[in-house]
Amino acid sequence: MDLSFVRRLVAFVYTLILLLFIGLGFCYTNELNDDLRENTLSFSDYWKANGRIVSLPYSNDGMVELENTLPTVYGDQILVLRVYYESFEITIDDNVVFENSDHYLFGHKSYVGNKEIWIPLDYSFSGKDIKIKIDLQDSIYGTQLTDAFLTTRSAYGIDQMKRNVPSMIIFIFFTVTGILEICIAGFYILKRTVLIRKLSFEALFYAGCFSIISAQWVINEARIPFIIFGNMTGFSILNIIAFLLMPMMFFEIARSLYFRIGKVDNIVDGIIALSILIGCILPIFGVYDWGNLVYLAHFLDVLVMIMVGYYSYSSVKEEKKHSAGTGIAIANCVFIFLAGLALARYINNVESNYILIILIDLMVYVMVQVGYIYRRIGLNVREEKEFAEAKVYAFTDELTKLGNRHHFYNVVEDYEKHKLPKDLTVIEIDVNRLKYYNDNMGHEAGDELLVGTAECIKRAFANSSTSTVGRLGGDEFGIIIVASELEVNKRLTNLRHYLSKWHGKYVEAISVAIGVASIREDRELNIEALTKIADERMYKDKQQFYESTGFDRRTSH
Repeated sequence: MDLSFVRRLVAFVYTLILLLFIGLGFCYTNELNDDLRENTLSFSDYWKANGRIVSLPYSNDGMVELENTLPTVYGDQILVLRVYYESFEITIDDNVVFENSDHYLFGHKSYVGNKEIWIPLDYSFSGKDIKIKIDLQDSIYGTQLTDAFLTTRSAYGIDQMKRNVPSMIIFIFFTVTGILEICIAGFYILKRTVLIRKLSFEALFYAGCFSIISAQWVINEARIPFIIFGNMTGFSILNIIAFLLMPMMFFEIARSLYFRIGKVDNIVDGIIALSILIGCILPIFGVYDWGNLVYLAHFLDVLVMIMVGYYSYSSVKEEKKHSAGTGIAIANCVFIFLAGLALARYINNVESNYILIILIDLMVYVMVQVGYIYRRIGLNVREEKEFAEAKVYAFTDELTKLGNRHHFYNVVEDYEKHKLPKDLTVIEIDVNRLKYYNDNMGHEAGDELLVGTAECIKRAFANSSTSTVGRLGGDEFGIIIVASELEVNKRLTNLRHYLSKWHGKYVEAISVAIGVASIREDRELNIEALTKIADERMYKDKQQFYESTGFDRRTSH
């Protein structure tokens, strides 16, 4: 076993444990006692509505008027009411002592942060009658006052941390691992490693984003940030946006893992991204309140569950034997089931213990989904570092700076080890009239012709994360790309345009013969067969060029 890796792993776990104990040290401090009045007292009983005693939670439509008698209270205490409200008014001994102030975002009133009422108290309020008039929100969360208690702000924050230790652990763990995953994935994506690994690193990048966003959602659902820092409206909006982005990130992970880049997949991806963007822009102009975005989030949750469930089902169906792909598909189904169960509990009652189900679900995600990504990568970082420079020379064509024949067929071998993506396309390109330029203008002109062709191919294909471009030798170039037919045709059109407009010292314009073969034509084809078909079509295109122009391919004329 690699001892350096073990040391890094131990250091990572050790850091997490230290952060956890620091948090628990604040939660369970022995300074909490009645002498310092850092106590929390339930105030949910003996409330009266229309002269009748009621208990919390108390439901009603629209306006709610409740009254009670305060116990002994102190100047550092607050009365906390958990309720989604539009407005409220607090009266003590028939004197209005506190009422809401409207929240405005970008000049428009918003109710998004109105989910708790904090009423500052004074010792003089002890034993006085308190009347509360609340206009309840008509929202997905339900119209009810769920809880009331007397506390101090510090005691409230500490109590919430004690009650939400699992959430704090998940927050720390997901934030740290998410940052590491994004850094690792970003480094190797920019490094442009081979395609199969590149797509796996993209999945790892989205997994890191999912982890960080999930951590934000979990900690905000525990109410800890706004209790400690205030800014209830800001943290509420952050929570809603995180809730929107979580299904999108999970969908991106699934697409990368299953090589799903077809037309339907792109459309669904576009719908999700565009709906989130528009959904977040419209509240800025006051079209609707930020809180209504939870409806969009629930729609995206269901849509992504359906799509990822379909991917998982298709993966299991296509596998001829049990494999890691089957395992990840089963794990995805478990994840979807638990997420659906938590979503149902959340919609039915926002105060239910749905967060526990979510935490279990996220741990399933961490252990299986990310574990599978690392398994797929199969990368020894130490070896990559030691041999990085050697690979540059071994896999790069010295003249054109594209990948060479060795590199190209390494990618081919990598594909042959896996089930071919349904949108895989092989493109063969051969430069026309290279012999003419070599014989009549010298090898400098021939080299310029090849370099110019390589530059045009790079402009047309290099910005695709699913393409591999290489010079196979002489005047022949090869491309492997996973993309829809429409995208392939668009890139080929751009290539021809770049070639026709290219000008050099010796070469006015470049002409090439192109052959294209796609797995879409026959799912039973392998890479070797696709390459052969593309090669045949390229030679046919070259023959048509020489026949139509009158040039002799075998001479210098």
